[in-house]
Amino acid sequence: MSNPLYTGWQRILEGQGLEVAFTGMFIVFLALAAISFCIAMLPRVAAALGGMLPENPHNPTGTDSPQDEEAVAAAVGFALDEKNNHR
Repeated sequence: MSNPLYTGWQRILEGQGLEVAFTGMFIVFLALAAISFCIAMLPRVAAALGGMLPENPHNPTGTDSPQDEEAVAAAVGFALDEKNNHR
């Protein structure tokens, strides 16, 4: 009479546990190698696309002036002051 709740190496060997474990490790290794390859290729892809993309993106609205930045900073400062003083 065998015990159906036996554990340890015997159960792993009988149920092909080692084969499943090594297969899983191999799949994870391949996935990590593919991710590493993609990361390693990013500089080359960026260099190849660098000729097609503009260095300075065109701003069609023309809102990148120093005066606009000062106005935004003043509005943020005013909003924070109002929030802190009216609790």
